[in-house]
Amino acid sequence: MLAKPLTLKDALDRDAADPLASLRDLFELKPGTIFMDANSIGPMPKAVRQSASGLLDDWVALRRRGWSNRQWLDMPSKLGDALAPMLGAGPGEVVVCDSTTVNQFKAVSHCLAINASRGVILSQNGNFPTDVHVLQALVEASRGRLTLRFIDTEDEAVAAMDETVAVAALSHVDYRSGERWDMTRVTDAAHAKGILTVWDTSHSAGAVPVDLNGSQTDMAIGCGYKYLCTGPGGPAYMYARKEIADAVWPALAGWMGHADVFAFARDYAPHPGVKRFIAGTPAVAANELAAPLLDIWPRIEPSKLWARHKSLTDFLIALLEQECASLGVEVTSPRDHSRRGGNVSFRSPGAGSVVEALIDLGVVSSFRKPDAIRFGVSPLVISHQDIHEAVARLKRILAEETWKQPKYKKVSV
Repeated sequence: MLAKPLTLKDALDRDAADPLASLRDLFELKPGTIFMDANSIGPMPKAVRQSASGLLDDWVALRRRGWSNRQWLDMPSKLGDALAPMLGAGPGEVVVCDSTTVNQFKAVSHCLAINASRGVILSQNGNFPTDVHVLQALVEASRGRLTLRFIDTEDEAVAAMDETVAVAALSHVDYRSGERWDMTRVTDAAHAKGILTVWDTSHSAGAVPVDLNGSQTDMAIGCGYKYLCTGPGGPAYMYARKEIADAVWPALAGWMGHADVFAFARDYAPHPGVKRFIAGTPAVAANELAAPLLDIWPRIEPSKLWARHKSLTDFLIALLEQECASLGVEVTSPRDHSRRGGNVSFRSPGAGSVVEALIDLGVVSSFRKPDAIRFGVSPLVISHQDIHEAVARLKRILAEETWKQPKYKKVSV
């Protein structure tokens, strides 16, 4: 028997039963716009405006005490502790600092120093380019000591683990297709051969389950400004398993990673644990934009947020296939939510132009070459009704071939 078609009533019924529906009230949303681009930047908490304004007032007044009241020195750790449950980590295991690129360098360098007798770095062909560029630079700087080996699939990664590999630097979720790898399976295979792991969780943390402690991964990094909402270009995060954090000095040592910051000692003494990786002065303004998250993330039970994301994206996939398959849409993300990251990707005729047309209809999404449209679903603010309306607008664009208009030929990324 054919499944009953999904309707707006189905969307409203699901929203009415959603225990996290009130989260939406904590964020500032633009009326009429459906923001399906949380894989690029997450929604802004309403409290950010007041927080930013207070920071600017202190700057104008040059109130030194204002900085102290804001606990600017401790913010990397405070924010890290607030985000930690969404990463499957504990207090004192995550810091918020720098960018994903810088943290990739710090994490991989740390693992290479621990496994100094080995010369291979393992990564995916489909890894995000900035992660790969960091690895390539490390290889180039090694003057022949290191080599970089690429694989394509999770099975290939498991099979490629051998005693020559020092570190496997991998993305938890493919940023194009949204495919999520089994972190525990791959990490277990790595550890069986004495390999350390660095996982980029940019496209999973804050949307789908991440379990750094349970998987025993060694180090992890990621963008704070996607599903975790640290703001435009906001600080990234870094995790280090306690058993290896203190094994060697950080490759990028700075005064904020010193065991006694205000000793102003000439000689470096690394702080115990993950705080040694903070390095330079915290980005005070960026951290202030992220500060309202200290009151948001701790009140959210991760399992409920992940369940909400599953419901939303399952509904999205079903609607895309129901309403748009006949118009050329093909879902490319895994149907199984346990293998899916934060975004749902699909192919469509004129994909880049379709994304431009969607913007004019109030649906913000993203395009990745050659033909991928990504709907990044933030479980903090997106509703099933939003999903229903977004697909309806997509269907209209495809059915009316609006995307073929000359104004949509110029495609942004």
